[in-house]
Amino acid sequence: MMKKVYLVLLLAGIVLRIFSHFIVPNFNVDEISLGNSIKYSNYIDLLYPLTSLQSAPPLYLLIQKFIISVLPFSFWMNIKILSFISSILGVLFFYFIIKKYQFKSIFLLLFIIILFNPFIVYNSLTVKQYTIDLTGIILLIYLFKSNWFLRYGWIYFIVWCLISNVGLFACAGYLIYTFFIHKSYVNYKSIIIYFKNNILIFLSPFPYLIYFFWYMNQNGAAEQKSFMVNYWANSFIPLNGGFFKYIIYTVHGLWVYLLNAFEIWGILLMLLMVPFFVYIKKKDLLFKQEIFLLFSILMVHLILNIFHLYPFSDRLYLYLAPLFVLILGSSISELFEIKKIKKYFSVFIITISMITLFLYSLYTPYSDNDVANLYNKLNELGTKTIYVTEKSMDCIQSFDEFTDNEFKQGYTFEIIDSKLEKSEYLISRVSKKIKLNVTSPEEEIVQKLINQKKIIKINSVNGYNIFQIR
Repeated sequence: MMKKVYLVLLLAGIVLRIFSHFIVPNFNVDEISLGNSIKYSNYIDLLYPLTSLQSAPPLYLLIQKFIISVLPFSFWMNIKILSFISSILGVLFFYFIIKKYQFKSIFLLLFIIILFNPFIVYNSLTVKQYTIDLTGIILLIYLFKSNWFLRYGWIYFIVWCLISNVGLFACAGYLIYTFFIHKSYVNYKSIIIYFKNNILIFLSPFPYLIYFFWYMNQNGAAEQKSFMVNYWANSFIPLNGGFFKYIIYTVHGLWVYLLNAFEIWGILLMLLMVPFFVYIKKKDLLFKQEIFLLFSILMVHLILNIFHLYPFSDRLYLYLAPLFVLILGSSISELFEIKKIKKYFSVFIITISMITLFLYSLYTPYSDNDVANLYNKLNELGTKTIYVTEKSMDCIQSFDEFTDNEFKQGYTFEIIDSKLEKSEYLISRVSKKIKLNVTSPEEEIVQKLINQKKIIKINSVNGYNIFQIR
């Protein structure tokens, strides 16, 4: 019975990804910028610092270039193929992990989070390489105990490091994990044996590291580094009085993005993770080795962050999803080992899973810069001339150019002026936040018109508000 339930959920998750990826296409500014670099650069140019100041691992860029060059679909579809395949592989391998555990009911909540969490779905379908971060982690926890991985894991890390930055963290984290799990620290001889047994794993990041040092000496690399440091300035752990504020902000972000954007429910799921840390010394703790491995990877990332070598922010949380869901699953499993409440486990896990799924449905699909649906909304207005702010004009035009005008319709956009006589309607750009009905503040010029009661909001899509001019 549980196998059929998980199979139905898997199919529903795949359908959701098809819908989110191809039926409701949207691209944020970073995706468009990186995608254009791939579109207009040749293979060799992609190995050098990009003029857009965007960056991605070399193998990722080359694969994307190959896909858009050989597939016959529209460019905007081709540029999404790699992330779509990666996202599907991620949920498939998580399903295979569930299968390894004989379809235990404890996975119901965990699978729903991986499949339907709007933040996970959105960021696993982006043009950026974050989806490969997540899929690589899921594949690692599926493979790392296998005989194949013991023999050929070094090949996996070579490829992963070249296609995803998280692959570098994972390689170092895996070495830390194996060092402690096998107690290689007990004496000098065991350390030597450990290095001999893992020499190929130690060497696997070298192709990427050689490329990285070459890359940093090319024209434009210094400017790109400076831009990235400034852009991610708030994503580095402060070693001063701001440390505790940063920790609170980060913990809040983790439960909102990876667990649930409804505060109360996100806090509840976070609190349900506490039993794991209470019972952490138990030898038979569920998922203990997987969690130790993933925690080692996270520690590598945090160390690099402290030295301002790699940021730690919301869009980079994605690869942590398996760590959080496994801790949650392990905690719930231990909680219901208590005899007095053990008989309520099935009711509890089904109830909490369904509530979580329902809450996800309230802010699905989570997206931004949804120009295609904006055009659909504009069709209802019955006018072809519409006021826009400069920001919204730039974003709409960038989307149209990126999608080769496939969604563009015959509207005349006029930059907003003081007379407001050319149209009865106005479009403003407001970035969509993960929480339900929460966006960035209106632009100053639009907020001023709202305060003066000259415009009234009549509709919206993810990324834009539509106002009627009074």
